[in-house]
Amino acid sequence: RKVIASPEDKVGVALYGVREKLNPNGFEGIRLLQELDRPSAQRIKQLELEISRSPESFEERYGFGRKVMLSDVFWTSTTIFNLAASPKQFEPRIWLFTSTDAPCGDGLAEQQAAETRARDLRDLGVQVEFFPLPRQGSPFSMERFWDRVVPVDDDDYVGKASVTLENLDRWIRMKEHRKRTLQRLPFELVPGTEMAVSIYCTTIQARVPYPVYLLNENNKLLKSETKHICATTGAILHPTEDIETYVEVADRRVAVSRSEVTELKNFGEPGIKLLGFKALSSLKPHHRIFHAYFMYPNEKVIQGSAALCQSLIKTMIEKKLLALVRYIARRNAEPSLVALIPQAEEVDEDGIQVKNPGFHMIRLPWAEEIRKVDLPLAESVVPAATSPALLEAAKSAILGMKLEGFRPGCAENPVLQRHYAAVQALALGEDKPAETVDVLQPDSAAIEEKAPLFHAWKAAIDAVSPAPAGAAAAAAAATKRAFVDRYHGVGGGGPGEPPRARARREAPPPHTLEDMRALNNSGEVERLTVAVLKDWLKAQGVVASGKKADLLARVRAML
Repeated sequence: RKVIASPEDKVGVALYGVREKLNPNGFEGIRLLQELDRPSAQRIKQLELEISRSPESFEERYGFGRKVMLSDVFWTSTTIFNLAASPKQFEPRIWLFTSTDAPCGDGLAEQQAAETRARDLRDLGVQVEFFPLPRQGSPFSMERFWDRVVPVDDDDYVGKASVTLENLDRWIRMKEHRKRTLQRLPFELVPGTEMAVSIYCTTIQARVPYPVYLLNENNKLLKSETKHICATTGAILHPTEDIETYVEVADRRVAVSRSEVTELKNFGEPGIKLLGFKALSSLKPHHRIFHAYFMYPNEKVIQGSAALCQSLIKTMIEKKLLALVRYIARRNAEPSLVALIPQAEEVDEDGIQVKNPGFHMIRLPWAEEIRKVDLPLAESVVPAATSPALLEAAKSAILGMKLEGFRPGCAENPVLQRHYAAVQALALGEDKPAETVDVLQPDSAAIEEKAPLFHAWKAAIDAVSPAPAGAAAAAAAATKRAFVDRYHGVGGGGPGEPPRARARREAPPPHTLEDMRALNNSGEVERLTVAVLKDWLKAQGVVASGKKADLLARVRAML
């Protein structure tokens, strides 16, 4: 999981209570099975080998049951972190698994030493996650020792830890993204009054990673270079001196230099400017055309930004308003019309922040981006308002299929899950990829259970707008004829015979420049074969290599 989620992290595995010692401090009974390092295919295979060992094989290889002071275990963990993971770069964490609820016995000195070392770990910022493994028929008591070493907030900690262990079996192959600032911009409320804000991306589409090209001889990265070649002479062109860009207007090419293109893209300095306020109810779900950002005050750049932002949020929430702003993300970026939705800070009963105070940034469409779609209602459809029975049937069907536990983010992308499973199988030399769960499959049992609701809905629809028998029969006959025609092919032979392919009419081959221009204007040039295009280009003294798209581009360039 670490290879996919955060490949820069380091993972190590240590056993304690074993026969031999292998650790930086030289303590007895502690063996470092894998040093703290980035996970790799070889290290994963080694762990799989250890997992496959029988208890007898494990005892023969490592032994178990040796008395080890838990303070030495925590001390060794501190040493490992200091040697291999800088606290400035990593967030150290320990997952501790044990089936012993009293590792120090009744020795008070050993317990106090373990508590002191565990306290030292927490002071260093090390997070300790404890996983008790109760033996069958023997309860695991946290009160005997572990509740004084690891933070325990729940009465049923052992039961909930068992559920967490079971959930680890269905782990999600998902890349973790560290929180980082997208932009730091000034937010101008009125001329002379502004605050500093930071922009964060909270939701973005996750895609299959792009492939990395390697040399098959030594697996070294390949470097790609792009060169422009003249289609007429084959000479390599300079990107700035030999190439110019143009805009086609009324069948005429208007040259535009790179500096002019840059100047056209300049709409001002990066930042956010307030345009005004609107009622929050004026924003509809279909107005959102891009994923949202989150704006948070940046107190480090301008003192007082947090207080100004907090007062603005409070006032907008009280009056149920949204703000319309002009947003330019970076230099030479196009401006965007954005709606700011205020969000107040929320904390739970323990005082832990659940929601950050700030603004959700919703990009709004321009006038040119809105398309009007007029879809007239069929004449045979009766308005649902005239039939209360139809409304009730539809309401019952919809409420019956309501997903109570759904929330955005609870479903994993099956394409990504299958991709990472395949990569894992290739990296570890597995016979076939692991099975992944497609959470987008409908619940067949639930649909079968709610089938009477849908039958009632269908009956209500038929009762309101019954289809004439003659029309239904004609429609069924037309559908059957269409299916038979597709099966036999247009103009095909008898039953079972393959359809006869239509003869493709080829465009007449051009001989002169005027002939080719006439074919281009009529669109017939697209139907010329590659051989005809190459012959015509060679006759004109032009390079005739490449695919059909390249040949057509050269032909149109000459016209």
